[in-house]
Amino acid sequence: MKKFLQVCLLLLLPGLLQPVFGQERTCSTMDYLDEEIRDNPMRQSVLNAIEDHTNMVLSGATRSAVTGVITIPVVVHVVYNTTAENISTAQINTQIDVLNKDFRRTNTDATSLWPQAADSEIQFCLATVDPSGNPTSGITRTSTTSTSFTSGNNMKFNSTGGKDAWPAGSYLNIWVCDLSGGLLGYAQFPGGSASTDGVVIDYQYFGTVGTATAPFNLGRTATHEVGHWLNLRHIWGDGGCTVDDFVSDTPTSDAPNYGCATGTISCGTVDMVQNYMDYSDDACMNLYTAGQKARMRALFDAGGSRVSLLSSAGCGSAPTPTCSDGVQNGTETGVDCGGTCPPCPTGCTTNALTLSITFDNYPEETSWTLVNSTGGTVASGGTYGSQPDGSTLSIPLCVPNGCYTFTMSDAYGDGMCCAYGSGSYTLSGPSGTLASGGTFTTSQVTNFCLGSTPAPTCTDGIQNGTETGVDCGGSCPACPTGCTYTTINSNNFESSLGIWTLGGTDARRNSADDPFANGVFCVRLRDNTTTSVVSTSSLNLSAYNRVKIDFSYITNSFDNANEDFWLQVSTNGGSTYSTVVTWNFSDEFVNGTRYNPSIILTGTFGSTCRFRFRSDASADDDQVFIDDVVIQACNSPARDGFEQADFIVEIDGDLMAQEVSVNRLNLYPNPTSDQLNVEFDLMQDGEWMMVVTDITGKMVMNETQFRTAGRQVMNLQTSDYAPGMYLLYLTDGKERLSRKFTVSR
Repeated sequence: MKKFLQVCLLLLLPGLLQPVFGQERTCSTMDYLDEEIRDNPMRQSVLNAIEDHTNMVLSGATRSAVTGVITIPVVVHVVYNTTAENISTAQINTQIDVLNKDFRRTNTDATSLWPQAADSEIQFCLATVDPSGNPTSGITRTSTTSTSFTSGNNMKFNSTGGKDAWPAGSYLNIWVCDLSGGLLGYAQFPGGSASTDGVVIDYQYFGTVGTATAPFNLGRTATHEVGHWLNLRHIWGDGGCTVDDFVSDTPTSDAPNYGCATGTISCGTVDMVQNYMDYSDDACMNLYTAGQKARMRALFDAGGSRVSLLSSAGCGSAPTPTCSDGVQNGTETGVDCGGTCPPCPTGCTTNALTLSITFDNYPEETSWTLVNSTGGTVASGGTYGSQPDGSTLSIPLCVPNGCYTFTMSDAYGDGMCCAYGSGSYTLSGPSGTLASGGTFTTSQVTNFCLGSTPAPTCTDGIQNGTETGVDCGGSCPACPTGCTYTTINSNNFESSLGIWTLGGTDARRNSADDPFANGVFCVRLRDNTTTSVVSTSSLNLSAYNRVKIDFSYITNSFDNANEDFWLQVSTNGGSTYSTVVTWNFSDEFVNGTRYNPSIILTGTFGSTCRFRFRSDASADDDQVFIDDVVIQACNSPARDGFEQADFIVEIDGDLMAQEVSVNRLNLYPNPTSDQLNVEFDLMQDGEWMMVVTDITGKMVMNETQFRTAGRQVMNLQTSDYAPGMYLLYLTDGKERLSRKFTVSR
């Protein structure tokens, strides 16, 4: 109301109409993120994983944070239709200069008004080496027939009048073009598609000379958007006073500020209108805070989504491939031979292999490694940003006798088939197909042996030969057909509660909660009483051994580590319930952010099964809003691979009547490189086994220990694990919990 009154007063004052109706800053980054999530539901899961990693880094749970000044190579893609849009190199240089001054806090307009202002120790350089290793100015120029662009990404592809991105793992891509509708710019948050990763700026608001136009002529639009690219939210959190920007030292605000509204008070505190992540004019902005610095730099810590930039050769700082480094890289056609190295032998005297890759629509996400039994990388390739979409590449390899692990990886985590093209791969050798696939998530791992080692069999516990699973498929017995889900119930609460029943006064379905709903209605739970529940009616699930529950939630005012909410199950019609999954404040969620978890429960459910959500908070203003609940069930003949889920719980039906003895299984950092922290709570003393399997189901590690009740933290060394996806189980022989983790290098 305060800001509305200010505008009304300005309208009444003579001579002040121009500032009210003049151009205001517009940034469509959050709209772009919403569109990403609508197009790919897994996008939210990726964001959640990045947020989990960030929280672990900021809490000091990781071994060490990245230190020193981080240098990010930049490529500027100028996409122009008119001469004016083809901005000069001098104008581009002024923008790089502004980025460096703003992020290092050497900007001349810096003040001491906000003591938390900080040097982020992040700087930028125009790339001097292109993806092929050739010298470059760090600028590309593309003439287009498009007179303007929207936030639809057309400027990012050759095929739609723009310019293809350089590899996102090595460069910050900045596209400069004519954006329609008064849009100044937008960015892609970490974890999105590599082919669209980067920042887009209108040519009139880039740099400080040439076409730079007041009041956005000081280069702060790029500073703002690069902040988004480094995982910063708008200073007001894109919501009211209860919604935050995930940074503790920025004052809470309820809306953007325009112009230079210094002294504006929102949510009981003075707004930080000078922050680069507000909507103020360029001349008003002058700082990032220490909290924002820590959040940005967490992306570069081990397991962070932008850590690969630390080893980028974009500014000429990364090691150059040599003819004696034992890796097939650069222009080599074999290991340390071919291309600019000495010629490879004309014939392979050991095992001649051929890797054939048919790319999907995102070749820049595809890579592979071939590792021998001692962990040494024999050959590797990718990513393949220069390959046309849908093209096929044949790669000859020559390797000695021995056992190997072949890993095909996808940086985005959606495999090579089939949502975005029909990609696939086949590795063949003297005995035929050694590895093949295309439908996977982050990686697909195959083990095989060559030469005098034992031939593959259908009982050796390894996916090899022509097998499509562990000891199944191909020339072995057929693999299990999998699990086809039947929808038991789906409710977004827009028309009614359906099969759900409210517990009482601390639960409600009310349109007053529509700011927290996907639509108008949702279910709100609060406090911690016998009425803080919403439950289903009895469901006959006796024909099923697996239940999948997907839902959406957002919380408000949870404020300490003891506040959480639960998913509970009853197999006796609601007489007693067992808590099977717990979501804890600050560990699994923060206030004001929407999450979309997926839970798989396996076991015996019976004919009178009920599910319920229960709040475990401390006051009426501690609220969780549940929406879009989908319950599915199937009867699985066997374990059928890595199904997408955030939490998997296996529990015998006889134990459903009592509380499970372990919960809150948390793995971090995830992805990891050399160490995984395993954290969980035991409700009672007991002997527990931790088991790790690879994506094929092969056991990698198992360890049994007696542990006393309470918080448990275990360290799992993963330095010897091949890159790829794994599943960690905790079991006492009766109940079992599991979570996925990824090893990356």
